[in-house]
Formats: sequence, C-alpha cells, structure tokens
Amino acid sequence: MKMKGTMLPASIDLRPIFARYNLPNRRQGARGTCSVFTVVGGLEYAMAVHEGQGTRLSIEFLNWASHKAASRTADGGFFSELWTGYETSGICLEEDLPYLSEYNVGLEPAEQLIQTAKQLCSDNLELTWIKEWDPNTGLSADELTAIQAAISSGWPVLGGFRWPKKARWQDGVLDMCIPEDVYDGHSVLLTGYTRDPAQPGGGQFLIRNSGGDGSDGYLTYAYAAEYMNDAAWIGCVGGAPRIIH
Repeated sequence: MKMKGTMLPASIDLRPIFARYNLPNRRQGARGTCSVFTVVGGLEYAMAVHEGQGTRLSIEFLNWASHKAASRTADGGFFSELWTGYETSGICLEEDLPYLSEYNVGLEPAEQLIQTAKQLCSDNLELTWIKEWDPNTGLSADELTAIQAAISSGWPVLGGFRWPKKARWQDGVLDMCIPEDVYDGHSVLLTGYTRDPAQPGGGQFLIRNSGGDGSDGYLTYAYAAEYMNDAAWIGCVGGAPRIIH
C-alpha cells in the first residue's frame, strides 16, 4: 500500500462503520490487556466487513490462546503473540467466554469450546505489518503515511505506544511529553485521522481506547512519530470496506 500523503483524503473517521455493525468500544478495567482489546477490536471489524454483520468476540479466549502460543503466563501480550494465538487456536464468541474482571492464570477453556473456536479462524483475514515492535524508535515519515493509507482504505490500525506515566488530555488530545515521562506501554486502535497544520506533526489520529473511561481521543502525528512502537492492520484478503471519504 504505497500512497503519497498528498493523495490521501484530508480526514477519515471509521467510527460509523463500527456503529453500523453494533461494535461499541469495551473497557479493560484494571487488567493489563490493552493489546488484547486492540487486536480483538481489529478482528471484530474485519470479520464484520467480511461477513456483513458484527459479532462480539472473546477477549478472554484470545488472551488464553496467545499465552498458549507464546508459553507465557503474564496477563496480556504483544500483537505478534496474539495473532499467532488466533491463527493457532482461533477465537470464540464473547458470550461463550466472557471477559473476567480479574486475570485467572489457571483458566482452561472446555475442549468443545476450543474446537468451536478453531472454526472461527478465517483464512479470509490477514495481518499486515507497517512497523514491527521496536520500543527504541518511533515512526518514519513513510510509516506515518502508511498508517493513514490503511485507515483511508477502510482498515483501523493496531497501535502500540510508549505512553505517558501520567496521561494529560487537552480538548481530547493527548499531551506530548518527554522520554523520561513515558513507559512501555499501552495499545489503542487508530480509527481515523485528520490532517491539520495546527497540530504538532501536521495532524492527529482518532483512537479507540480500552483504558481509562473508554472515551475516544486523539494522538498527534508528532506523538506517534516519537513514541509508536509497532503498527499493523487486520483486513480481508483481497478486499476492502466501502467507505465515503
């Protein structure tokens, strides 16, 4: 997906597509599962586009599947581990394994549910990397453009960030901060963008955030360029949703 920034629409908002398929944001609570929520959000969106209807998928099951694939026990996981978990074990419906308010390290889904989940793993979905995980670098100019191009094509982007230790928001926009004031990290789903010369870096990304109160917010291009660890999108093989620019 190679597109020059000047060829892209000035603004895109994918929230109406989430609303069309009845896929509102969900909150992670006190658990460290932001990456799981982000990947499941991307999966639900892509499946809805492919199937023509929205389906709530189990965050708890994907968390378990990624742990199994990566041989880890800590709550949450990296995008790469979560995608491997999905490809290996699939995913079940939210109603079959609801999200728990507290992490259960000994959780083991029933065998019948494991078999059912494998059937929901679709060959029609694929993960495309824009930037693989690297906490020592932010985004290049080409990567920043590639994120806008993915969103413009109708796909929300999974984003992992070094995040402020004390996040401050002004008019819904996350404040920039110095490297000493960030930690690694937090994940959100980028669901839109607006080019705006008045914003640091020349624009801002709309984010779907499972942390805090779950409200939508914005990250400036400058923040992403400095602190974005990894970026990828989940889409349908050979297809894209029809959106209005």
